[in-house]
Amino acid sequence: MLAELAVILIMLVTVIVVYLKSTLIKSFVILISAVVGLMVAMAFFETLAGFVLGYGFGGEWVLGGVFLLVFAVTFCIFNIAGEQLAPADIYFGDFIDRAARAMVAACAGFIIAGVVLTAAAMMPLGGWPYERFALKKEIKNPSKPDKTLILNADGFVTNFASWLSKGSMSGEKSMAVFHPDFLNEIYLNCIRKDSTNNVLMAGVNAIKVKGAWLIESELISASDNQPIEMPANAKQLIVRAEINGRKIKDGGALPESGKITFTLAQVGLVCKDKDSAGDLKGSSQVIYPLGFIKNANIVEQKGLTEEIAEKARLYDFVFNMPANTAPVMLKFKLNTVDSVGRILSGENIPSPL
Repeated sequence: MLAELAVILIMLVTVIVVYLKSTLIKSFVILISAVVGLMVAMAFFETLAGFVLGYGFGGEWVLGGVFLLVFAVTFCIFNIAGEQLAPADIYFGDFIDRAARAMVAACAGFIIAGVVLTAAAMMPLGGWPYERFALKKEIKNPSKPDKTLILNADGFVTNFASWLSKGSMSGEKSMAVFHPDFLNEIYLNCIRKDSTNNVLMAGVNAIKVKGAWLIESELISASDNQPIEMPANAKQLIVRAEINGRKIKDGGALPESGKITFTLAQVGLVCKDKDSAGDLKGSSQVIYPLGFIKNANIVEQKGLTEEIAEKARLYDFVFNMPANTAPVMLKFKLNTVDSVGRILSGENIPSPL
């Protein structure tokens, strides 16, 4: 409810400001500035946040704060420049002019509201702006949230940015590859009970992939000693990764509390179609681990949001990977990734931990 009211309020304020102080041409400048600000913020907030974290500043506020700051600065620069360069206003009569200004302003306000809600979701605000995933029940499908907004401003801006990144504004690295399900990823990353040790971000080198290989033997669940079923059209993959025990400001995963805690919802495997797995353009999908190898072929299964508090060490994470895809990178928390590389086989498979 509060999130819906926030969207309405931001849209209303934008409409009032534009209606009273801007012309039709300048209202379009505001809309374009909002779109450009969104794309610049999406493209650079992780890099800049990592830079800030490297100096030991920002803490858990750094991702959302930098995202909002980059958007605001870009928006202001483009808006000021646009107002200076805009041609003489076009006048179509009072009714058309006022209606057009209000409509364009509402669109700009909708984007601004989406940016604000997205930034807030990255911050340690205790479930605000809304509870996208129900905290009191187990998450079965991380791609299908329990709640979305009627005025889905945050969903619109993240999907719009993802669409542009793999389309007309695509580059060598697409946001749709690095964050294929960005909004759900943000909210999953923020679900935690231990806010002291399970921090929302990590250093730039917090995780290192040591190898990945397909599983040849049957896996057994440690909880009930029964074989783990594999879905149809899937293959089971182990990704061995090391969680860096250095402090976050030094590039690792260790918070100031001195204890690393994470959930499986903060560990995602990014996969692409086999034909396009060699580049970072286009789109991808993210899957989450079933658990990790306890010993031999025994898997310690965990719920997606069940917290794991152990020393920094190697983990053999187990994934059910779609059969027609190939692994590209492993994600940790919201802002750290490492390339998986080719799938190992035969004598190249590492010894069990």
